[in-house]
Amino acid sequence: MNKKTLNGRAFGRKLMLASTLSAGIIASSCGGNGEPKLKDFKEETIYEATKGTITEVEEVEPGDEYKIIDERLIDKKENSIAIVHTLEGKVDTLSLAKIENNESEQRYGRGLRSVLYYSLAASYFNRRLGNVAPNSSYYKDATAYNKSTGLQNELKSTATSRKVKVPGSSSKGYGSGKSFRSFGG
Repeated sequence: MNKKTLNGRAFGRKLMLASTLSAGIIASSCGGNGEPKLKDFKEETIYEATKGTITEVEEVEPGDEYKIIDERLIDKKENSIAIVHTLEGKVDTLSLAKIENNESEQRYGRGLRSVLYYSLAASYFNRRLGNVAPNSSYYKDATAYNKSTGLQNELKSTATSRKVKVPGSSSKGYGSGKSFRSFGG
């Protein structure tokens, strides 16, 4: 064998050894199921919407200000849409997937997306249904707002749930007691 082949094999063995050691160190810093070790934790229930929404908004100022005029629930989350009524009298239908990917910002600015984050449509963008709460200042009137808050209960009652472990008070990070993340903690 020539010298290059021997050096290549030696380098390969060293790389394999380094990878194995790295994997061992990473595994030892985690619990038995691959999760970080926490000094204490609490279980939290996460709710994820299964239903989608049709959210109608109306442009109230040119360019970037919208108000929600109506919301309805639909069976499939992935079919969620926003119906936009412009000041010029045009009606445009946008999938929330396009809005999530910023494909609507050139035409409607960031205002449309911001309004939807404070409506039931937020359940499309945000997996944590507990953070989805209609904000009355983004609705055109009390009737639209009250309808959406009523639908919020249905959205939550049809959601799927799962339990997750979240850090407890002594595992919250730097400076909050003896943390597994801080040096010398």
